[in-house]
Amino acid sequence: MHPVLFRIGSLEIRTWGVLVLLGFLAGMEVTYQYAKKYGYKREQIYDIGFYVVLASIIGARVFYILYNFHEFKNNLWEMFAIWHGGLVFFGGVVFGIPVAAYYIIKHRFPLWKFADWTAPGFAIGMFIGRWGCFFNGCCFGHACHGPFCTVFRPGSEAYAVFGNIPIHPTQLYESFGNLIVFFILLWIAKRKPFDGFVFLLYMILGPLVRFIVDYYRYYETYKYYGPFDVNQWISIGLMLASLVLMLILYRKNRTRNA
Repeated sequence: MHPVLFRIGSLEIRTWGVLVLLGFLAGMEVTYQYAKKYGYKREQIYDIGFYVVLASIIGARVFYILYNFHEFKNNLWEMFAIWHGGLVFFGGVVFGIPVAAYYIIKHRFPLWKFADWTAPGFAIGMFIGRWGCFFNGCCFGHACHGPFCTVFRPGSEAYAVFGNIPIHPTQLYESFGNLIVFFILLWIAKRKPFDGFVFLLYMILGPLVRFIVDYYRYYETYKYYGPFDVNQWISIGLMLASLVLMLILYRKNRTRNA
């Protein structure tokens, strides 16, 4: 693994940060490719993207700190060192979606149509960003002995837990899972039955990928509640809420077209 991409003097450019940034940029560009068909400019998409990205990073970091506060008790400044890794996807969702909705409504963009444009962008962003986690050696899985199992380098979080024992590269499982979701969304986007369908489908498939991957991901035991870990419970909640919203929008659309 290569947590540091290169150095300029004492300045480290970390692979994780570069790939997460590339993921965000790719996601915004995919969103723009849909939006430009309706006359929106690139700067409009990147403006909203900036605020959503900022809110998502803050939310993802806040959730990570809440999940792992014991790591920071003796060094509170480390809470701000996001370049070391440590973001929780669902925290980004919880903080990012309200900010996006506020911006979209304030600027009178079509809410559900705009949400549909962002869904493939979220998926491709996750595909790229999870590679950053892989190179950083965080978000790793349990010990295993299969052909895809990986030994992480000394100095990584994964090595600190498992040493030279091969483990599941759950970062890549989630990455390629989101790549599959990305292509599904591209196909569905051309055939969607109503505005909002593509976004809500992502809010079902994305958490489903995470739910499955978490069976192979390593967590300390206190993060489990009953049969599932906390992220699996959140995944279930998001999938159910998205399904309910999808049914509501379907009925509204059917009534409107009746």
